[in-house]
Amino acid sequence: MSHYTFEKDFSRHPLHYFILLSFLMVGLWGIFWFSFLPAMQLSILVTMSIFYVVWGIMHHHEHKNLNSKIVFEYLLIAMFAILIFGSLLIRT
Repeated sequence: MSHYTFEKDFSRHPLHYFILLSFLMVGLWGIFWFSFLPAMQLSILVTMSIFYVVWGIMHHHEHKNLNSKIVFEYLLIAMFAILIFGSLLIRT
């Protein structure tokens, strides 16, 4: 965040972060709930990652600082999350 610190951004947009945290917590619950179905866990993980990227794009669009580097960063973090956590899900 170029012009904002996290604390300022959080205090200005608590609903944004509440939605993100709520969706990720529901996704985490789903991963634990479907512990016997690795394919379902992987689909939940992919869905969580897609939501994270969409949330990031919408959040930065509202801040008027959305650019290709930010989109690439969100995509890269989502892909790393899928790679790391997906490999853990498949191994178990």
